[in-house]
Amino acid sequence: MTSATEFDRLLRQVRACTVCEAHLPLGPRPVLQVHPNARLLIVGQAPGTKVHASGIPWADASGERLRAWLGIDDSLFYDATQVAIMPIGFCYPGRGTSGDLPPRPECAPRWFPPLLAHLRRVELTLPIGTWAQRYLLGASRKDTLAETVRSYADYQPRYFPLPHPSPRNTAWLQRHPWFERDVLPSLRQRVQALFAEPASTRDTTGATTRGRASMRKPSQPSIALQRAYDEPGPHDGYRVLVDHFWPRGRKKEALRLDQWARELAPSAELIHWYGHAPERWEGFRTRYLAELATSEQQERLHALLHAAQGKPITLVYGARTETGNQAIVLREALLACAGRDG
Repeated sequence: MTSATEFDRLLRQVRACTVCEAHLPLGPRPVLQVHPNARLLIVGQAPGTKVHASGIPWADASGERLRAWLGIDDSLFYDATQVAIMPIGFCYPGRGTSGDLPPRPECAPRWFPPLLAHLRRVELTLPIGTWAQRYLLGASRKDTLAETVRSYADYQPRYFPLPHPSPRNTAWLQRHPWFERDVLPSLRQRVQALFAEPASTRDTTGATTRGRASMRKPSQPSIALQRAYDEPGPHDGYRVLVDHFWPRGRKKEALRLDQWARELAPSAELIHWYGHAPERWEGFRTRYLAELATSEQQERLHALLHAAQGKPITLVYGARTETGNQAIVLREALLACAGRDG
């Protein structure tokens, strides 16, 4: 039996790990989602800058495509009691000449064995991309990623290898039409069978989880974060500026906004007190959530969700820091509001 205390202690050790700190340009910030009751394990490469900023795994365009491949919605994907997410490298590794650097080599050998020892209910593991397949499949990998993915049946029932769903791999997908034609239907069938249970069951902690219903009807929106000085992307959906003041030096047409929700920004007093001091982050988060909990602000949150009309939402902010800004907290409040509405 897994000891909850032992598991929590292990997670604290993971999140406090600084072994790779000297090699990480944005510093250590492990991004993973694990629970001993999870039945699906997703193993990718390493978080990108957007995921590093939000601390939410696969909260980017790659994640949107991955969830579409799996045929599941955000509520099931981010239910840790159902889906575990562990990249080969837990932290953003930095930028290389043609994309992000490979995951740090110290991470998986150090943390995967003890974490996997607690994930005893996992029935299906998805090794996504070359690095995950190299670590999990070892010598059973084929000569190329395409051959490995096309031979997915060879790794059943334990593994289902996949290419990375990054927009950068669109050309790969176009060159290999058999992936969408032959592999994706089998993948969705496996995932559907895995979660084909009564709509409400109880895990060992007594928490209610969702099965088949979560695959049919999304209950939470996809909400991403973006600095106002980054260029808008084709998958941003409903773009909302969430600052009190207009970002300096940015023209209106460059931001391509659908809404400026200045009323939902933190109060001037709270922003002044916070000053983006890292040691005040938790206090800022608590006080900002309290501001957003008023009936007036809750109505505004609900109105923003309604205005998006089911599109992905991108919260645009002007702060220099990607790890300690109000958009992270506002996203949390919006997801909570959507959960209550659902």
